Parts: sequence; structure tokens; C-alpha cells
Amino acid sequence: MTEIYKVSDEQKERIRRLVKDFLQEQNTSVYKLAKMLNEKYGRSGSVSNLLNKLARSTFKISELMDIADLFGYEIKFVKKQPIEGHENGTEIP
Repeated sequence: MTEIYKVSDEQKERIRRLVKDFLQEQNTSVYKLAKMLNEKYGRSGSVSNLLNKLARSTFKISELMDIADLFGYEIKFVKKQPIEGHENGTEIP
């Protein structure tokens, strides 16, 4: 039997913070976002639905892409740059 992928609480918090910070930077709220998604994409997503996704960190990547697109952004995978003196997550003496 295949194990179900579980997202750590730390990762969920990072996702929540990412979305909340992005909305704050765009000077918008979840309420405005729900209206914008409905107007542009015809999504019937309610405010409570978005609030639940935010609380549980259960956004689909397609939803995050649509949110980014609303504000003229795109989502990209960017290679992490090691912190000087640290390679592959370990400290170099």
C-alpha cells in the first residue's frame, strides 16, 4: 500500500504565509480575491472556500497560477542558491 503524502505543519505555515504576504503586497483581501477569480475565470469559489484553502494550505497549483496571473505574475521554479559557507544544507567548516 502506498503511503499518503503528508505535508508538515511547517510547510503548511510557509504556504499560508506565502499567500497571505502576496495578497498583502497586492493590497487586496481574500474577499476581493474571490470576486476577482469569479469575474476573470468564472470560478464559483466563495470566500469561505478560499479561507478554508488558506487555513489548510490546500491550494492546487493551478489555483495559485490563476491568483498570480490576476496580478501580472507567474510562478517559476527557481534553483536555490546556497548560503555562503553552506553547501547542500550542511555547514562547511
